[in-house]
Amino acid sequence: MKKVLISDNYPLFRDFLKQKLSEEQIEIITTQENRDLYTKLITNLPNLLILDLSDDDSLDMEFLQKKLSDSNTANIPIIITGPQKDRSAIASLAKYGVIKYFEKPVQFDLLFKSIGNTIHTPIPIDTTPCVLDLHRNNKVIFIELALGLNREKLSLMRFKLSEMIESEKIENPKIVIMLTNLELSFVDGYNLEFLIDNVLSCPRVHNKNVKILSLSPFVKELLDGHPDYSEIEMSNNLSRVLNDLVDTSLSTNIPDIITSQILTKTDIEKMDKDSMATRFSSDSIDKSIKKNTGTVLNVAIIDSDESTLEISKNSFEQVGAICQCFTKGKQFIENYAEGKFDLIVLDVLLEDKTGLSLLQVLQKRPHSPPVIVYSQSLQKEIVVKVLSFGAKSYIVKPQKPNILVKKALAVLKN
Repeated sequence: MKKVLISDNYPLFRDFLKQKLSEEQIEIITTQENRDLYTKLITNLPNLLILDLSDDDSLDMEFLQKKLSDSNTANIPIIITGPQKDRSAIASLAKYGVIKYFEKPVQFDLLFKSIGNTIHTPIPIDTTPCVLDLHRNNKVIFIELALGLNREKLSLMRFKLSEMIESEKIENPKIVIMLTNLELSFVDGYNLEFLIDNVLSCPRVHNKNVKILSLSPFVKELLDGHPDYSEIEMSNNLSRVLNDLVDTSLSTNIPDIITSQILTKTDIEKMDKDSMATRFSSDSIDKSIKKNTGTVLNVAIIDSDESTLEISKNSFEQVGAICQCFTKGKQFIENYAEGKFDLIVLDVLLEDKTGLSLLQVLQKRPHSPPVIVYSQSLQKEIVVKVLSFGAKSYIVKPQKPNILVKKALAVLKN
């Protein structure tokens, strides 16, 4: 059985991951204390560590160095979730075995895909388009759904709902599930049951305090025919539902309350960073959100020998890098842009004779990435030129692939 160690202080994130991965028969070990993280790592020797990086990451970096220094743990891959960092800082983490870095808020579909690829266990993901938002008015919590019913989001909603109830100390919470933007039929019954069951599984939620707003007659048929859903009321009239639920101390006009305190929250621009809508890259509303692929390293490899290109590419991909390969210097320059690459591996003995001139061009470019020259044995005067033109290191071909990667990671670290 594959093992995954999760170190994260945020219960919603930790518990959601544990539930999802456990469904795929993956053993999950969790911790939220940095001081016992190394003990759990060395005791369990997991196939993967998922680590939350703090804003003040001094203790995390101390742990990563300790992990790297121990031959038993050095090769355990790590996926990190953490605050926004610049590309060079993220690239330097590759030395410690970090293969993916996801900025918060995490897009869970991309995270699950990376976990599955790392431990070689496919993790199925529901990609149904869905917008799901939670907000509350005093003791009334509104769950609004549009586009469709996505099972991953419905699972996440359960933990978010429980967190809201507990953290805000809501006694006897009342729930309004708003499905008016969904056309539902019997084919949606399985997912609709999943939605209701997740709501009812939350602490302090009772059937009699759950109301469903829907225009679909199927929803009423489902409720009437299900023994576990007794006392759950369905209506197609929001005002009628709210008359018994909403605190009218600020206004006795229910339409005013609906407009000012409830429906305004559906404005996508007002959804906060914890909204369900920002947690899946496949959401249609996420087109304006930066796609966070979790990439740690972007490497350009420039070599006229295609077999060397392939070997180097495979070696860097094993540490989570995305590689772009070029056989000519001119081809690379045409594809070069500031910030596109974290590292360049260059054979200066290119067939088109552009190796040294390419180094000179990069030396003049502001913020150009570090260059490692990986070539056959060179004459002393060429080596001097290579280093004077800004190369960070010169490695003589051929080397074992791990030697090249280790040197590259050391250069990035420095």
